[in-house]
Amino acid sequence: MDEVSRLSLSNESTTTIGRMDEDDMNLYPFPEKDYGGDRLALQHHLFKYIWRGNFSAPVVDKLKAGAKVLDFGCGTVTWLLDLSSQYPKSTFYGVDQPYLLRHSTPMLPSNVTVQYYDILSGLPFEDETFDFIYMRFMAGELPEKQTERIINEFLRVLKVGGYLEIMDVETQGRNEGPITQNFVSSVLSYYKAIERNPQMITKINSLFRSNSQLTSITFEEEYCPIGTWYGNIGEIALINWTTLLNQMKYYLMPFLGANEHNYREMINKFVDEVDIFQTYWVSSRVNAKKVR
Repeated sequence: MDEVSRLSLSNESTTTIGRMDEDDMNLYPFPEKDYGGDRLALQHHLFKYIWRGNFSAPVVDKLKAGAKVLDFGCGTVTWLLDLSSQYPKSTFYGVDQPYLLRHSTPMLPSNVTVQYYDILSGLPFEDETFDFIYMRFMAGELPEKQTERIINEFLRVLKVGGYLEIMDVETQGRNEGPITQNFVSSVLSYYKAIERNPQMITKINSLFRSNSQLTSITFEEEYCPIGTWYGNIGEIALINWTTLLNQMKYYLMPFLGANEHNYREMINKFVDEVDIFQTYWVSSRVNAKKVR
């Protein structure tokens, strides 16, 4: 099942697997497995492939003509670098927390600017600065009580007629085995302890719809299979998830009641289990247009 693309599941949990055509494969090439240990780069290309693109909002014409774009929680800047080369007439801005300065930042092209500061304190931009604001893999990293305030801050710096898009992956998987359920439970417990909601993406759609400044709201989902049962793309997803679990081990071990040896054993069982149960996750994107 290599080169497979999309997975659709019915209520009976049957699967229909579609393949990309040749034009799609040229536009969205199959991600490489080896990204030199840079999990975020691997994750970027994995989800770009799954979604067939870096965003869903209808902003291509704006980007081609020259737009201002903000990536909130830009991480290692992979998304910004990808778009800046594709749309050289646009200017791109990234913001993230100061601790990311510890990581190596690549050389930035002239149309990309990145700032590191306390992003929860507000955005250092004038009203109606941006044509497009994008956030991914951050909904569950923000204090849940501040999510609505942060969305309103996005709308402050977004132009009328501009688009806001938020993407994330649900923490709760589908077709989970017992080891996977234990990992998910520990993640939920950890995030609750730090007053975060890793399932926040499931609430973003309703927050958009309750905001009078937003219209043309679009909610989409893509399935993210994990494991060799789904060919190469499932193997790459498995690398991404196991790397993430290893990075989180000191946070999760107390909630699992596990030591390092037990934790390694659990990851090994997780690798086998996702193939047995044909586990997958759900990724969501919500985008909307600012009307006033």
